Amino acid sequence: MKIEPRNIYSVLLDVNVCIDVLTERCLTSSEIKQLFIILRRNKIKTYIPACSLDTIYYVLKRMGVEGDNAKDSIQKLIKYTSLAFSSNESVHYSFGSDFKDFEDGLINAIAVKNNIDVIITSNVADFIKSILPIFHPKDFIKLFS
Repeated sequence: MKIEPRNIYSVLLDVNVCIDVLTERCLTSSEIKQLFIILRRNKIKTYIPACSLDTIYYVLKRMGVEGDNAKDSIQKLIKYTSLAFSSNESVHYSFGSDFKDFEDGLINAIAVKNNIDVIITSNVADFIKSILPIFHPKDFIKLFS
């Protein structure tokens, strides 16, 4: 699905992108900075799934980030983003979707039910069934270049 940058008013960062942003795992610090500059400069409302905060914390801890540092990192992230919440409707939407993975289906459903324009994920193939435009962070950056 093709989308023009001027038509993007909101994005949802998938769990893996949140972890990438916090740890520079698959994105360089320069790419992370570019991503957030684009989001701020274009006044794009940026969401993260509230239901994924525990997963982000768990993964950070498994990667060796100390508990207080993991909490501080998540607090910094939510300082620059908003939380998108699941609902009964989004859970049922996810169960009724063709997504193989429930978590990916729920992330998609949260974006759809919260009228978010785009999902940014490092695992684009996992969202092939989405009705929303899906971007890898590097492709999202290129879209605005």
